Amino acid sequence: MSKGIMDNYDFDLFIIGGGSGGVRSARWAANLGAKVAICEEDRYGGTCVLRGCIPKKMMVYGSHFADDFDTAKDFGWNISVNGHDWEFFRENREKELSRLSGLYSNMLEKSNVTVLSGKGKVTGPHSVDIKDKRYTAKNIIVAVGGRPWSPSIEGIEHTINSNQFFELKKRPEKVVINGGGFIGVEFACLLNHFGSEVHIVIRRDTILRGFDNEAAAYLQKQMIAAGITFHCHQNILSVSKDSKDLLHLKLEKDITLEVDQVIMATGREPYTEGLGLEAANIQVDEAGAVKVNEFSQTTCPSIYAVGDVTNRMNLTPVALQEGMLVAENLYNKKNWKMNYEHIPAAVFSQPPLSTVGMTEEQVKEKGISYDVYTSEFRPLKYTLGDRQIRTFMKMIVEKSSGKVVGLHMVGDDAPEIIQGFAVALKAGATKDDFDQTIGIHPSSAEEFVTMKTPRK
Repeated sequence: MSKGIMDNYDFDLFIIGGGSGGVRSARWAANLGAKVAICEEDRYGGTCVLRGCIPKKMMVYGSHFADDFDTAKDFGWNISVNGHDWEFFRENREKELSRLSGLYSNMLEKSNVTVLSGKGKVTGPHSVDIKDKRYTAKNIIVAVGGRPWSPSIEGIEHTINSNQFFELKKRPEKVVINGGGFIGVEFACLLNHFGSEVHIVIRRDTILRGFDNEAAAYLQKQMIAAGITFHCHQNILSVSKDSKDLLHLKLEKDITLEVDQVIMATGREPYTEGLGLEAANIQVDEAGAVKVNEFSQTTCPSIYAVGDVTNRMNLTPVALQEGMLVAENLYNKKNWKMNYEHIPAAVFSQPPLSTVGMTEEQVKEKGISYDVYTSEFRPLKYTLGDRQIRTFMKMIVEKSSGKVVGLHMVGDDAPEIIQGFAVALKAGATKDDFDQTIGIHPSSAEEFVTMKTPRK
């Protein structure tokens, strides 16, 4: 007999949110024998599948053909390109996203999870309402993710956010992107490679706050070399639209721009509005993120939260792991905590930036004595022509232990390379371990095992 029925609840576990973290929690708990329900107000799949990782990466792939066609000439290929059909690509992409969303729903049903449609609202420690119908559960997981945040500026209604970017039926010829985080950087690079004139407005002088400063600065130089214009130490003061649908921007320092589109890539915020958290005395922080302990448990003991709604580390694989751990702890009598060390990450810019471990700034802040090894080169792929696409690689080593504590790379295939080396850092590999590893030649990855002399 179901544990939920024995406890006089409809379900053992009720999950609000059908994104990566929620779906993983639901399937894992159901496979451990729990009676599970999940609800979602949109299509299943969440930000990653519908408005983030997957469509973004498809657009990066699509835009990169411009580079590939250009490079092919240096290898003797005579290629005639007749332009790009943005609308065809968008429709083809949406078909695939719909297929993926359907797979999520099917996987849930095959795991015997009750799949519901509608916005869930917490109405107590053990209850959730959907469309005026109440469901009860011994435990609840909040996994509603986040949503784009935009500043309050005059004419904000003339701009689009990062979700709406994927709905564009026409590529903007000239575009302003407000924000230098990973979303803004990725959008800027892919639009630039599709052929748009791209301007980025940032409040600082560098992009990608929180990433290794040296690696981020290297990427920024590559973006400038590719034709992207940066407006640093700037804010958008106002946006207006004329009779021809052109947008006119006023920046600080009396700078004006006339463009086809303005994209607000100014960050995301936890999507807790209308969730009813107060009914269960669930606390949130000043940014609206749900407060949780090391087991993802909220201030209401029967309710947990995973993924972007907690604003801990907003990465899809992290949400997946958090969701799995909650299920294991609840239904497999584990006592597991999430480990946030040595989690690899990537910015799918062009070239991409990828990282694992600590940045040089973090090492300094912790007072660790360290050595830095770097390599900067032009990959073999580009040496037959005159294109100056380059790669930068950086290794940070703790002097006392010899452990490699940080790896950072800007260049082709950086995410694929860093993913493999992340295992080494997780296992505590030392610089000697790297030195004794034979490289694959010729490859960019071999640079990480051939760095011999630390930087002075």
